[in-house]
Amino acid sequence: MLAVQPAAADDGGLEKQTMKFTERGTSIYVTGNVTSLFDARAYDKLENGLASTVVIRLWVYPENRAQPTGFVLLHRKCVYDLWGEIYACALSGPTGRRTYKVKFRAEALKMMTGLDQVPIADIKDVAFEERYVVAAVAELNPVSKETLAEVRRWLSEGSGGGLDRGGSFFGSFVSVFVNLKIPEADRVVRVRSQPFFRPRPKAARP
Repeated sequence: MLAVQPAAADDGGLEKQTMKFTERGTSIYVTGNVTSLFDARAYDKLENGLASTVVIRLWVYPENRAQPTGFVLLHRKCVYDLWGEIYACALSGPTGRRTYKVKFRAEALKMMTGLDQVPIADIKDVAFEERYVVAAVAELNPVSKETLAEVRRWLSEGSGGGLDRGGSFFGSFVSVFVNLKIPEADRVVRVRSQPFFRPRPKAARP
C-alpha cells in the first residue's frame, strides 16, 4: 500500500475522491470509481435494451505540475438483453478485453464505473517521496465519431502508442481540467484523487 495524503477542499468544480493506491511488481495500481457519472435517469436507461458506453481517461501527474507521467484509457460497454434478462458487458483497457454477463443492474453499473486495481503507471516513472495525483475524466455515451474511432485505434494497439499520443489527443491536464474542452457526451465527470507517494525503502540494518 502506498502512502496517501488527506484530500484537500474542492477547487475548480472537480469531484474529489479518496482512492486506493498499490505498488505491485513494476506498476502502480489504483482502485476507485466514477459512479457519479450515472444520475437516476442514466441508471434507468441501462435496462432499456440499448447499449451504454463509458470512456474513462486516467492521468498520473506530479502534484502542481501539468505534465503527466502516466496515461490509461478504459472503454466499457453494456447492453441489456431484454429476452434473456441479463446484462452483457465488455471491458477494454491496458490488460486487454474481457466480457461478462451479470444479472442485476447494480452489477452492470459497477462494471461500467468501477476502477479495480487498474495499472496506471510504471514505478520507474514515480519518484520516491514525490507527491502524485490521479486525474480522471469519464464520459457517458460520447457522441464524437472521431473520439470513438481514436479510442478503438488506441485499444487495438495497446499502450504502445505512448504517453505523448494519449496526452495530446485526449487532452492535457490543462485543456481538460482548466479549459474544460472535451468531446460532447450525455454526461461528463472530472475526478481528482488525494495525493499519494512512494515512501523511500528503509536501509537494511547491518
